[in-house]
Amino acid sequence: MNDRVLFEKTADREVWLIRDGDNMIIETITKVDDIFDANRSKQADFSRNAGLGSMPQVATIPVGMFFEWQKEGIVDDPAAYKRRLNDIDYQHLRTNSLKL
Repeated sequence: MNDRVLFEKTADREVWLIRDGDNMIIETITKVDDIFDANRSKQADFSRNAGLGSMPQVATIPVGMFFEWQKEGIVDDPAAYKRRLNDIDYQHLRTNSLKL
């Protein structure tokens, strides 16, 4: 028998508690549309000629995705982290068009 209870709901995420027999599962659903829209806006406003000397922001990564990458070892491997952020599949995380 599965019981599902909404534990927390905010503007950007939902946390569900799910009982599966003797097991308790915590499921977090993060709403990322606002993050992706903000990133697209930052990409459009980015200028290669201004602000490059002051460490420009390169990405906004949702918290859940960051922790998944950490489990995979990507966060602790600078080369893998760069490959992931430069990957076309993750372009929605980028806030500018610079290559890392």
